[in-house]
Amino acid sequence: MRSDAFLLTSPRMRWLFVTSSVFAALVSIWADAAPPADGGAPRGPKLAASTKAANSDADDDKDETKDEEDDPPKVTITIAAHPYTLEECLARADRNAPQIWAARARLKYAHAQLDEARYTPWFQWSASASAGVSPPFTGTVLYTSSPVTVRNITNFSNLEPFFNFDINGTVPLYTFGKITEIKAAASGQVRALEWDVEKARQQIRFDVRRAYYGILIARDAKDLVDDAITRLDKGIRDLKKKVEKEEGGFNTFDIYRLQVYRDEVAARSGEPMKGERYAMAALRFLTGVQSQFDVANLSLRRPDRPLRALVHYMTAARLFSPDINMARAGVEARRHQLAFQRAKLFPDIGIGAFGSFSINPGVTPQTSAFVPDGANHFWYGAAFGARWNLDVLPQQARVQQAESQLEEMRSTERLALGGKMVEVEQAWSSAAEAKIREENWDRAEKKSKKWIVEVTDGIDLGTADERALVDALRAYGNARINHLSALLDYNTAMAQLAQMSGWDDVAPTLSSQKK
Repeated sequence: MRSDAFLLTSPRMRWLFVTSSVFAALVSIWADAAPPADGGAPRGPKLAASTKAANSDADDDKDETKDEEDDPPKVTITIAAHPYTLEECLARADRNAPQIWAARARLKYAHAQLDEARYTPWFQWSASASAGVSPPFTGTVLYTSSPVTVRNITNFSNLEPFFNFDINGTVPLYTFGKITEIKAAASGQVRALEWDVEKARQQIRFDVRRAYYGILIARDAKDLVDDAITRLDKGIRDLKKKVEKEEGGFNTFDIYRLQVYRDEVAARSGEPMKGERYAMAALRFLTGVQSQFDVANLSLRRPDRPLRALVHYMTAARLFSPDINMARAGVEARRHQLAFQRAKLFPDIGIGAFGSFSINPGVTPQTSAFVPDGANHFWYGAAFGARWNLDVLPQQARVQQAESQLEEMRSTERLALGGKMVEVEQAWSSAAEAKIREENWDRAEKKSKKWIVEVTDGIDLGTADERALVDALRAYGNARINHLSALLDYNTAMAQLAQMSGWDDVAPTLSSQKK
């Protein structure tokens, strides 16, 4: 961290220091010139008893001033938290949310399975090698001078090294669709998990929006409570003065009435703080920002996206809903999986190739083509062939299993399509209901606020008393709280409608809403 002396080298810090010093000097002069509390003469510099005493005081003042100028003032630097907008929170959640990372990991696993299905048919090759030492073998098939016992190592004086290497494999030519179908099935799984990532992303974006709206509503509710307490405190003070002066026929019961209502409002002052802290903690977790985090100074208003006809959202859900598209991709994958199992009832036709090399200097090479020489040789070859697994009945059972899985996935597709339409209509109905409720409570809030203004003006003019303030504040508080609740429900329903339909652009953005 930078030292105080370094801070004073900055032109801006030097300007702030000089300005604060001048302001402090002006305040000191005003305090000296102000009259004392006992009503005496204004305070000013006292005349000294002698010129020597005056000079001594002046020297002391100069020394103190010099010491204060030599010591730099302590500057406290506070790093303000960055106020994140809703767009910034959504971008960070897309990048940092663990649910999205988990979905991406599953997608990466599916891509690896696709690569496995793509390369496996062309890498049906195997190789083996060995090396060591063995005793010498001499002779031929017709005449040999080495008995069978020579294979056993009895001493280490006449051992010879040996080495051999073998390789063989198959190149498929025609597999009755096995290669094509298994790759198509793996590709369908990849598409399904791509929509799974989008599903996790839309769920996270909905959670971020809901938490962000909750913070704004909690702050608006806190402002409402503070405003009500301020108005009640003013009414209580004015009422106490009237009771003391015995004006207007007020008594202590009227004061108690306002005080009880003030305590009732103050008792609920912790609820907005609790809601804000809970939503803030959720937002920090979803965005991955754990320090210096705050939200923009906004006030929640009506959504800046209009509520369209229901058919628009249903059409969008059929096209963009992750659940529906996951089911469609699953049906395609299951269909190709069934075709793959049926193709396994037929053989694989291909070219088989092999090669072998071995050398052992301690063994006599065999020159006859009809005598296999396992110690010294080099041969290779290739041929057309077919490989057929004759497990017909077990394979037929696997085909039936694949058919059942395909039918299950088709039913899941119908469930996803029908269920998503129900969810979209439910979210649209909630948004429509919240819209009507918000509009009516908005009118009630404006009327009750006008009521408070007229009551306050009447109290100031003497045409109304403080007791009328309670009913006005109750009506305004009830209308304001219900209006905030309707705003939260309206914005949340629009965000949920965006999630259900897969149409993210219909969610409120708060871009044009200011505090």
